[in-house]
Amino acid sequence: MKFKKAFSCRMAVQVLLVCFGSVTLLSAETGSKTAAGEAVYKSHCVVCHGVDGLGKTTLGTQLKASDLHGKDVQKLTDAQLKEVITNGKNNMPPFSDQLTGAEINDLIKYVRTFGKAAK
Repeated sequence: MKFKKAFSCRMAVQVLLVCFGSVTLLSAETGSKTAAGEAVYKSHCVVCHGVDGLGKTTLGTQLKASDLHGKDVQKLTDAQLKEVITNGKNNMPPFSDQLTGAEINDLIKYVRTFGKAAK
């Protein structure tokens, strides 16, 4: 009886460790995608949208860059954001020749963090 009880407790601990490890890996993956998106943002978007995403830089003000915190941006679907980043819109140039699809996807995840910060 003691063996079965000890074995069951040991297995329960192992299952918990596996589950915890999976959650940690998923969190790390999400965090790395956000970090990758932040790197893309800093190298391609900061000039107009600013570090804070408000679009209040000199060039951003001249070009009427969108506030990435705003409802107009955050209400867009990921597909719509991808379309804007890929093909440009209004004064925003297209980035299809500068960014890969994966970089655009990472960038979208980072742009979503501006909406979360506003809440």
